[in-house]
Amino acid sequence: MGDSVVFALPYMATTLVASPPAVRARDLSIDYLRTTLTLMVIAHQSSLAYTTSARFNKQHIFQSTAPVVDSARWIFFDYAENFNDVFFMSLMFFVSGLFVYPALRRHGTWGFIRERLLRLGVPFVFAVVFLMPIAYYASWQLTGRSTGFVNFYKRLAQDRFAGGPEWFIWVLLAFGVALALLLIPFQRCLPAAARYMAKLRNYPLAMFLTIFFIASVAYLPLLARYGFGAWTALFTSPFSFQIPRIGLYAMWFVFGFLAGTPGIDHGLLSREGPLARRWRLWMWACILAYNTLIFVPRIHPQPKLEAVLWVLSCVTSCFAFLAIFRGITLTSRAWMNSLARSAYVMYLVHYVYLTWTQRIMLDLPIHAALKFPFVFLSTTLLSWLTAQALLRIPKLKSIL
Repeated sequence: MGDSVVFALPYMATTLVASPPAVRARDLSIDYLRTTLTLMVIAHQSSLAYTTSARFNKQHIFQSTAPVVDSARWIFFDYAENFNDVFFMSLMFFVSGLFVYPALRRHGTWGFIRERLLRLGVPFVFAVVFLMPIAYYASWQLTGRSTGFVNFYKRLAQDRFAGGPEWFIWVLLAFGVALALLLIPFQRCLPAAARYMAKLRNYPLAMFLTIFFIASVAYLPLLARYGFGAWTALFTSPFSFQIPRIGLYAMWFVFGFLAGTPGIDHGLLSREGPLARRWRLWMWACILAYNTLIFVPRIHPQPKLEAVLWVLSCVTSCFAFLAIFRGITLTSRAWMNSLARSAYVMYLVHYVYLTWTQRIMLDLPIHAALKFPFVFLSTTLLSWLTAQALLRIPKLKSIL
């Protein structure tokens, strides 16, 4: 995905003042984890049209559960997409923060901020102004009030553009800039923090319990105050975020930053550490935690208990995926490397292909179990082809 990506800056040598990086190979585990998360995003959004809880609001399309909602439903998608929803954005913020420290040491504070503005800010603006209106026009057509794309675009511009999935990019930009500025007076403390984080390599369970506690503090009070699905905007609508989760995402981003200070080979994510070596145990813990979240509240329907179980599943799944990708032996594959290089662009453009593919498949007499893979595979292929074309343009390649 180039020299800098939306999900994680590349693996590079570290110096706090700007200096040239040492040459070292990319880490397949992080590249492939990031790529897997991108595909999970596409799969998650591909399934939303087919969940039993999906609903479409013709009066206010942005209050719908998805831009396109099909009459074909399958309850399995409720189970599967909720598994993603519990943890995958948290893990994306963790991976995003993982290489912030090396990037700061390479570029310096202001160089880092300039890089972020170019590689996150510019694509965000382009996506919101040009791509999201095309994506959401597929939804607007379903309201029965469509008078053409131009009129829809004018109305959208007057009401302020919608960010859609691109909310992740601006929040990531804001987190990165805020952290870089906050660290200015503490730069001399960072090497000590790196040494401390390296010592935690052998204590993944202690780290798990600590993160579970901090995540609970960051998430549960906002959940109690605003409810599960509350969204708002910072100043204006493109800068939207989910209120109860913003503290949780910030926590994971900072945790990723701290975990990356000693380098991924020397801290919690060390391949020789107990987290990676016991990846099978973490995988089963992930499955158990999620199914506990799903089935226990049905027996004991207590909102507070369900909220705590949600956090438990979130943290367990994040640790499990990190353990799996650091613990298993990965072999470099050309097709996976191509997806890894294209993942940022795929994230930026996929929503256009996704909504229109769902629109084309709408109400066709086909089971949801067949519609979903068609939407997912079509969106993935078209997004990948778009990425391959854009990355052949030298100026875009340096940004994307």
